[in-house]
Amino acid sequence: MFISTIIFSVLGLIENKLTCDICFYLVFIIGILDDLFELRYYVKLIMQILVSILYVQNNVIAITDNNTINSIATAVWFVVILNAFNLIDGINGLLIGLSIIYAAFTGNIWLVLPLFVLLFFNMNEKTFMGDSGAFMLAYIFISSNSANIPTRFSALVVFFGYPIYEITSSFLRRILMKKNPFKPDRYHLHYIGSEQFGLSTFLMLTYSLTLGFVLISSQKLDWLIYLGICTVIFIYQLCFIFHTERMLKGDDGNF
Repeated sequence: MFISTIIFSVLGLIENKLTCDICFYLVFIIGILDDLFELRYYVKLIMQILVSILYVQNNVIAITDNNTINSIATAVWFVVILNAFNLIDGINGLLIGLSIIYAAFTGNIWLVLPLFVLLFFNMNEKTFMGDSGAFMLAYIFISSNSANIPTRFSALVVFFGYPIYEITSSFLRRILMKKNPFKPDRYHLHYIGSEQFGLSTFLMLTYSLTLGFVLISSQKLDWLIYLGICTVIFIYQLCFIFHTERMLKGDDGNF
């Protein structure tokens, strides 16, 4: 994927010149290091923050009239979206499938065919994206200059609604359960959903939900609709988690 991206960029098939973007290479390198050495979360976070500081020198989301606030918000968004994409790479077909949707709607049509090929092999457990692939895809999408990407920050959150939900809900539920919000677990929505509904059904539901978020991100009530949907999903998720925890404690007590 990295090599094909470089080739497409050199051929001028990519709108933004990734081959001249130092942040693109740095993000990919962080992913490679994490894939090879399983970096501690705080080391990876520090590296991402450093790259985000470099990123905001030329890329700032206009949220307010204050440039400092805009730069800080953009840096936070940069780190959040990288980790959100990495987080959803927990089951086969999820990250790549959603990336196909984002590629189509962000004007990165050149990505669609390679991603479909990767999806075929990923579903057959022949290839995996890893942190490097997840970070690279996230960076390509957030650095796109397509007119289809919302400029309003709240709409941008809705546009990338599913990955944002996964990372936000992960922090909230771990805090509610009095656990380290940075430590991984098996209670992500994609784990619960694929277990409850089956992988294929869950993927279709998630693709549809993501497509819906993308389409409503340009509407007036996008934020309200998004919050409503996420609240319902989060309540379902918490009910499943607390029920599972009670069952596990009950089994431990009967042992």
